[in-house]
Amino acid sequence: MPSDPRTAQAISALAQPIAEFRMLVEGALAQAEAFLAAQGATGEDQAARARVELGAFAESRVNAAAFASLFPKARRVDGAALDALRRAVDVLQSVRARGDDLFVVNVPPGARLGAAVSAALAAAGRAFGAVMLAELVRGGRYQAAEHDRLLDEADFTVWTKTERRIAPPLVIEVDGADLHAGALADFADGREKLLLVVRGACAPAPLARSITPGTLVLQTADGSGLDRLASFDGPAIAAMVPEGAAVFLHDPLGGREPWQRLTVRHLPNAPKRAVGRLSAFQMTEDLHLLADLARTPFAVPTAAGAGAPAVGASDAVDRIASWLLGQSGLDGQG
Repeated sequence: MPSDPRTAQAISALAQPIAEFRMLVEGALAQAEAFLAAQGATGEDQAARARVELGAFAESRVNAAAFASLFPKARRVDGAALDALRRAVDVLQSVRARGDDLFVVNVPPGARLGAAVSAALAAAGRAFGAVMLAELVRGGRYQAAEHDRLLDEADFTVWTKTERRIAPPLVIEVDGADLHAGALADFADGREKLLLVVRGACAPAPLARSITPGTLVLQTADGSGLDRLASFDGPAIAAMVPEGAAVFLHDPLGGREPWQRLTVRHLPNAPKRAVGRLSAFQMTEDLHLLADLARTPFAVPTAAGAGAPAVGASDAVDRIASWLLGQSGLDGQG
């Protein structure tokens, strides 16, 4: 069990994507095990299974052997294919057996954050290769020279679009001094969810440079906003930071302009000392970036002279032109 209560909170917040990944593993494992069992099943074995599936009510009413014969027999495959399928089953069983540990990465002090995340995803991602290998065997398309490598660990950079859409989320325990968010950019794709549990002091806005138009980015000190992380239909990076760090949410669905998507609830003063390998200048630049992205660019008055909600650069020209025409008395004249 995780020792940090925030880790347990993070796992709970990611329950939905965790369940989706587990469903993939469980479904593929059930199909592969059933196929393996059917390879050596005799007619009596099939009848016995039918009796169990039909239940006690059908015991004296339905001929189980005749019932079983109505269904097509499993495709027979050779010994090499069966061995490959057993290896795929072993992988799926090992992934399932890890439980919540599969989704938790503990980055040792001084270790590279990006390397730890890459290794965790590669290990969990073996399930994708196992699923594919099992399907190839069941479909009679297995070729050892071509397909055995599917059970090797594969870097996230070579995952398919579909795999990135159902990628396992990760809760990452990391020292604040080792939190270099630039290392996470390679994983901001599909529906990958990365949730950092930060130990000790960290930079005030470590995730500021992770903000891109289509990526949800969250820094929270109390766990608020984590529900949005799990439900977002796209890549998301979040950090549970110490009190005093910046608190913000960048939600791609908030609007077209950066300031519409970004809500900054707390922006601390610029730091005076380095944190880990990050200098005070670098951390101050992150704060400036965050402030610039959140700054409302325009507040265009209405024709009556009253203030109006701010608009972005793409709408400002039309709004200002309309206001000027109204002020000049030319508005609406042919």
